[in-house]
Amino acid sequence: MSDVLQFVHRPAGTLRRYVREILWVRSEHSRVQVLLPETTLTLVLRQSGAASLHNQNLPDTIVSGLQKRTRMVEHAPGSSLIIVRFTEVGAPAILHDRVDLLYNRTVPLHDLLPQQQIDRIQSALADTREISRQIPPVERFLTDRIRAQDAISPQIEAAAQMIRNSHGRSSIAAVARHTAMSQSALERHFRAAVGATPKKLSRLARLQHVCQLWDTGKTLTEIAFEAGYCDQPHMVRDFRLFTGTSPEEFLRTASPHNLPTFYK
Repeated sequence: MSDVLQFVHRPAGTLRRYVREILWVRSEHSRVQVLLPETTLTLVLRQSGAASLHNQNLPDTIVSGLQKRTRMVEHAPGSSLIIVRFTEVGAPAILHDRVDLLYNRTVPLHDLLPQQQIDRIQSALADTREISRQIPPVERFLTDRIRAQDAISPQIEAAAQMIRNSHGRSSIAAVARHTAMSQSALERHFRAAVGATPKKLSRLARLQHVCQLWDTGKTLTEIAFEAGYCDQPHMVRDFRLFTGTSPEEFLRTASPHNLPTFYK
């Protein structure tokens, strides 16, 4: 049994549009974490322990943009962190910056937010280890950052939702028709708002779906068909671009979705 505890909280109300979920991840022993490319930006608040990426120590508070490839993060013993996963359209309203500038980058949170705000939330979290008591200050921290004028247009939001809901199977032409935009206008506005082009987000959504389907016990042929690939070799080629290895080899050894999870 894994010694990693993962607790997932899904916000309600106003925050729900901008934040998909907030995760508490704690582990007593050192571990190597496989980070699959996400369809959204993530914000991390580390409470204890240390972590390194490419042999470089990570700051205690960071923001990661959408990524090109799978990454491996090494966590020291006694690691405790909070991970905020934005919706595809949530990061601009909370970070107040162009998210496409964060593509394939991981930066200290103080590059984007005032240090005083970071210190305030970290201090509030240090007052208790109980997750139920940490949820309100994290939600307040995020809600207080929401700035309506930075929210993206309903058309781009609808486009991102269509891509996510179809697991990347919708064609870009269909997404453009759904949002009553030309493909050129969609691509121009989408990248600045979401952090990647519609095509790249579709490929990331499909990658995530392949991993979810693997967890159901389906064969690679069944997964390729259900994920919308023309054949299994096409899926394997696409998967290798993100992970550097085949789906079967990666998923059997990395097990990125094999953490015990508790939902609230």
